[in-house]
Amino acid sequence: MMKLLQKLLANPFILQSLWSLIARFTGVALNFAVILVITNRLSKIEAGDLLLLMQFVTGVALFSRLGIDQLLIKEVASSHESHSDFRSTYLKRSYFAVFSLSLVFIAIWLILSPAIRSAFFDNGSDHIISLSDLMLASIGVLFFNLVILNSTYLKAIKKTVAGVLGQNALPAVSFLFFIGIFWDYFTEKQHYINLYTASNVLAGVLAVIITWRYLQPAMPAKKSNGNNEGNTGKESRAIKKPDAVPNVYAVIKKSMPLAPVSIFAYLMLFADTIMVGWFLTNDQVANYSVAAKLSYIILFFLQALEATIYPRLLNTAKQNPDRLPGFFWQSTSLVIGVVSVVTLVMYLFSDWILVAFGESYTVAKHALGLLLLAQLLRSASLTFSFMFIIREKVRYLNIILVVSLIINLLCNIIFIKMYGIEGAALATLIANGILLFSVLGLFYLKKLLLQKTTREQIA
Repeated sequence: MMKLLQKLLANPFILQSLWSLIARFTGVALNFAVILVITNRLSKIEAGDLLLLMQFVTGVALFSRLGIDQLLIKEVASSHESHSDFRSTYLKRSYFAVFSLSLVFIAIWLILSPAIRSAFFDNGSDHIISLSDLMLASIGVLFFNLVILNSTYLKAIKKTVAGVLGQNALPAVSFLFFIGIFWDYFTEKQHYINLYTASNVLAGVLAVIITWRYLQPAMPAKKSNGNNEGNTGKESRAIKKPDAVPNVYAVIKKSMPLAPVSIFAYLMLFADTIMVGWFLTNDQVANYSVAAKLSYIILFFLQALEATIYPRLLNTAKQNPDRLPGFFWQSTSLVIGVVSVVTLVMYLFSDWILVAFGESYTVAKHALGLLLLAQLLRSASLTFSFMFIIREKVRYLNIILVVSLIINLLCNIIFIKMYGIEGAALATLIANGILLFSVLGLFYLKKLLLQKTTREQIA
């Protein structure tokens, strides 16, 4: 047993995945610390306003990126490590593209602020978010995008731990810093809104500073003599000068086909909670929200594995295509194995976990079980979905996501009325099941793993 463990830990891929998981859970712990401070220091209405505002900032930021972060990791991770000029230039062009798009969405936020305030932050009492504070919070979209963009770049150049910590821990640390500095003022006159906005600004600035130190000057690629330092001539011939980095407009245009992958995945996660709030009472919303948030713990593992696997899968597909099938199945086995263990453990201890939120929340056990299984199915499609991006078949993946989202919404309308929160969880399970089997079906139908990388991609 010890020899097997030592062998696993000696594998760089397994070891990097382990460090990525640790980094991810460090970020999760810090984010839970933020939520604990919010719920314990603020009233329920104030805590709800702040948590909803945080969801608005992250959601609008996601829409405003239009898939540029997906394009950045695809292009940078696919490039050879000697092409550092190409990598850094692509990051800088992505900066300009995201900056432009963020300003557009900030302008939309400012125009719609009165309507947003009335629809989401008017609690039917004297308590309502200040319009000026709500409008000021819009700048968080730009700086949160900087956090995501820089963490994406770090993952792409295989600085996985730094990338995961940047994305998950940096915003939480920044907010906790301001909460600590202004502890006595946090609950007064809605200062918590402006402190959250300030934390987004700080996190974005720190993300740029941290990433800047990794922008190295170009390293010359070693010329091959047919057998250079253990490399085969075939491997060496695969290293060539990359194409020119497209301009800002071209970056945006090229990223747009990748945007629906992130956007529809985001909607798949949060549409259920919104529809539960539409059809059921607030106490049922609380029950479902607890079950949903607990099921997202599986996604924390998944995102940590994704940060390790995706850049390496991209690089292997382009630089060493002959090794792709072996690495693909190794990655798939790792994802399914880890997520299956986490799912089983969480379900076995679900009673104790739910009691931590209050004994009344144990009624959510059945919904939690369905949601855990739904997230397991979703996780199983991860590496197969990556191959659609690698083989430039993103449109198929987008169609699958749209169909799954529509089915999710329709099933919610039908089953929530019949079964309550268990109906919402069942809708998620059905939608994720259709997502998985559709991805697997097209993966084998299009023979994505067996396709040969074109000469232009590796020449």
